[in-house]
Parts: sequence; structure tokens; C-alpha cells
Amino acid sequence: MPFKFSASLLLVWAVLICSAYAVPNQFPESPNFTNLTEPGFFAGLVVGDSREIVLQKLQDKGFLGYTELQSNLIKSPVRWDGHAYELTCKFEGDGLSLCLIQGEAGWQDFFYDDIVQPQWISLRKRVIEVYGLPAQTVAFPPFYKVPLNDEGGLVTDRWELEDRILILCLHAYSKQDCCTRQVLDFSCCTLLIQPK
Repeated sequence: MPFKFSASLLLVWAVLICSAYAVPNQFPESPNFTNLTEPGFFAGLVVGDSREIVLQKLQDKGFLGYTELQSNLIKSPVRWDGHAYELTCKFEGDGLSLCLIQGEAGWQDFFYDDIVQPQWISLRKRVIEVYGLPAQTVAFPPFYKVPLNDEGGLVTDRWELEDRILILCLHAYSKQDCCTRQVLDFSCCTLLIQPK
């Protein structure tokens, strides 16, 4: 009697074969923050830059910028210290007004401590290395201390520089999962870069 493969057995076999040859993503490290001696408040960007100029400046500095069609924002993936972030450039009319760097967002029980905290630590350390200690700082809080659905989030660090303000925050928000229809509590960290 010939041996018959079931679909589930074939799937397990395919996963085992593929995982044996899989190589983890090794994305290149993104450029660091702009020094205070360099022009612009991030990657050479200046308040009032048009979308076309922002895209060109990001590419010139080694970032992969793209225009998000639904919102007309300029976005770019950022990879620092093995963590994935997303840069968002916000515009007023056609002129650049500010930048926001957001870490990954997730809802699992472990996500806040295992993903958000290391991303927050990495961002904080990176900003301190370039701009010095923050004017205001708070230790990383437990998840229940982060206000839920507060757009401002919980500010943990604030840098007041001559030409820009940087604000490091933690966010917690509720969102309905598209597959299960459950309302889940997500968390992430963000860094606002606001030119003066």
C-alpha cells in the first residue's frame, strides 16, 4: 500500500526545509541623528521643505523615503540597534513641519516589556549620545501607568535644544483586531522631533 501525504504533513515538511535555509533579516543600520552643527533638524530636513525635497534629502542621507498614498505623509523605515522603527514626516500644506519616529506596535502580553522597552532604551540612548542628557526624564514605567488612548502618551524624556525639541513618549491605545474583532490594547514608543 503506497504512503499518502496529507496536506498538513506536507506543510510541516515545507516549513522544516525552509527554516533550515532561512537567514534572519540583516537590514543595514540607518544613519544617526543630525548633529547640532549640521544643517536641518533630522537628516538635513528643514521646516518648510516640500515633499519632493524631503524625499530627495532622505535618499541623499541613506533613508528609503516613500509617500503614503492615503495620508500624503512621507514615511521611511529606520533600523537602529537591530530594532525596526518608522519615520513619519508631517506637513502643513506642502511644507514640512515635524518628524516622528515610532517603534513597533503590538498587543501581546509580553510585547510591552520585551519589545517596547528595548526600543525605548535604544532610542533614549541614541538621543543622549548625540544631544546629551534630557532636561526632563522619567524611568520606564509599568504598562498600567501609561494612559490608555491618550494621543500625547506618557512623556518620559524631553530635550530642549536651541533649534529643536525632542520628546520621547510611551503610548497605549485600544484598537479592534481586523481578524478576531476583539478590542486589544496596543503599545509602542515614539520620538517627536519638533523644530522651533
